[in-house]
Amino acid sequence: MTLAALSAGTNVVYRTFGVPAGYTPKGSEVVTPCTVLVERDLSRFGEVAQVNARTAIVCVRKSEVAAAPLRGAIFALNGGAETLKVDSLQASDEFEHRVYAT
Repeated sequence: MTLAALSAGTNVVYRTFGVPAGYTPKGSEVVTPCTVLVERDLSRFGEVAQVNARTAIVCVRKSEVAAAPLRGAIFALNGGAETLKVDSLQASDEFEHRVYAT
C-alpha cells in the first residue's frame, strides 16, 4: 500500500467519524479549526502511584495541526460544547498526533 493510499484512507476515517473541533495551544488565543477522533472512557494508570484517572485519546491529523499538541493545549469539540485539555503526547506518526486528554 502506498503512502498516498494510506493518507486517503486516513482522510476517509476522519470524514466519516470525526468531530469538528478547535485547537488552541497552551498560552495562545489562536484557535485552529480541525477534525478530531476521540476515544473515551479509557483508564490510565500512573507510573509512580496507583492513580487511576478517566482519560480520552484525541487524534488529530498533522495536515490540520502540524506541531504535536503539548500539555495544557485545548481541544474545544462541537463549537465549545465540550473541552478536552491535553495531558501528554501518546504517539505521533506521518499522518496524525494522538494525545491523552481529560
